Amino acid sequence: MSAITAINMPKWGMEMSEGVISDWHAKPGDQVTEGADLVDIETSKIINTVTVPKSGLLRAIVAQSGETWDVGALLGVIAPAEVSDADIESFVAERTGGASADNVSAASSETVAEDTPAQTPAVTATPMNVGDEDSPSASSQNGSAATTSTTNADALKALGEGDDDSNVQATVIARRLAKQYGINLNNLTATGRHGRVNKADLEQAVLAAGGQLLASASSPNVSFQRDDSAVKATAVARRLAGDLGVNLLDCRASGDRGRVCKADVEAQAARQGQSVSASSVFAPVSDEAPESEAVAMTGMRKTIAARLQASKQTAPHFRVNVDVEIDNLLAARQQINGAQREAKISVNDFIVKACACALQRYPAMNIQFDGETIRRFKHADISIAVAIDEGLITPIAKAVEGKGLITLSNEVRDLATRAKIGRLSPEEFQGGTFCVSNLGMYGIKSFDAIINPPQAAILAVGAGEQRPVVKGGELTVATVMSLSLSSDHRVIDGALAAEFMQCLKGLLEQPATMLG
Repeated sequence: MSAITAINMPKWGMEMSEGVISDWHAKPGDQVTEGADLVDIETSKIINTVTVPKSGLLRAIVAQSGETWDVGALLGVIAPAEVSDADIESFVAERTGGASADNVSAASSETVAEDTPAQTPAVTATPMNVGDEDSPSASSQNGSAATTSTTNADALKALGEGDDDSNVQATVIARRLAKQYGINLNNLTATGRHGRVNKADLEQAVLAAGGQLLASASSPNVSFQRDDSAVKATAVARRLAGDLGVNLLDCRASGDRGRVCKADVEAQAARQGQSVSASSVFAPVSDEAPESEAVAMTGMRKTIAARLQASKQTAPHFRVNVDVEIDNLLAARQQINGAQREAKISVNDFIVKACACALQRYPAMNIQFDGETIRRFKHADISIAVAIDEGLITPIAKAVEGKGLITLSNEVRDLATRAKIGRLSPEEFQGGTFCVSNLGMYGIKSFDAIINPPQAAILAVGAGEQRPVVKGGELTVATVMSLSLSSDHRVIDGALAAEFMQCLKGLLEQPATMLG
């Protein structure tokens, strides 16, 4: 199978353990070219695109849109046309253990039709006809039914007997169903492609032996037996699916963030020939009970929760605060932006630049700490907290100490824009030696920030506002901004943090000193 190329879930970053399939850019049977976009994958932080590793035909898609797969899992298969469908299916089965066979979209429509994945039928003997016990005809019927039942039971039992059938050529679905039926594949006549036993062969043998398929392919109860607990769905949709017997695996996911919504469940119920009655939906909520909906945590929110909880529990935070007068900074900003049309420097750009300069003067602050080893860095790589719909992400401006304010401003703006649309590469938001979190634009005067590991410090920036200050014994008004530095006391002492903040205050109050 050397001609077969596997498309596996990549590992983007040390902390990535799984990804969610967002969109495929090709469908089974399409010719794909090396280097072209193939599938978008959403991680806990961003959406990245897997490119085609080798030109060929996309023969199978294992991982469907909206599904979550572990790092290294098989997502799809690329192979030349001369590779047989049997080899493709065997390749997929070996790498998924057959567990993901129902998810495979194959390039060959004949292969798909041969074993349409769906329901899990069960076998039973034909039930007896029960009539009036005093009636001769009823007694005759009962006797005949009992004989038939015994015959059927023997025939069904015979289907389960025989030698080991592990070497019998069979489709993945047929083999799985055979185990559920308790049938030995040696007892079945293969009519599938390449001499394989398929699903139809198995069901025909069951019926020929007098057994019954307890539920047809259209029965929602059979579909419901498949585990759909991992499907992303709203709480309303999941409740309605349970009421209607609809399996979430069968539903489109047209809701927000790729979730199955109420309308998707109702549409699937209609396709199954069901009507959505008033009893199938939520009853109106009384005025006394507050209306609510359980909202599942996204992968990003789970990652944020885990990281910040670990940071708060393991890193002994301490904080130092300082007020900074920024009138000179505002004047310098206005002068630069007015002199150059391409300049759109923000107050935050000055803060990021000042932090980088202060880190160069106090390199013991420019570190990472993993609980065992302190890593001190030459360059100041500043993480900048950016709020997005799913939570928070911290893109990194690299080697800030060597960049001019206009260059830095353009870079930060680009990083923030791409962060909000999920188009950052992992190296653009993982790492960093120091973090700046600014809530001043929301009018927040001051706040405490939680350290973003493996960094050892984070600066919380409040709003610049006019406050009364005393200068030379006289009361006057100045634009003042409050800064709060959170540090990991395991590796940063109070005196070091205080000296760093004193330096930072000086740079911001006299911004010309950071441009030298």
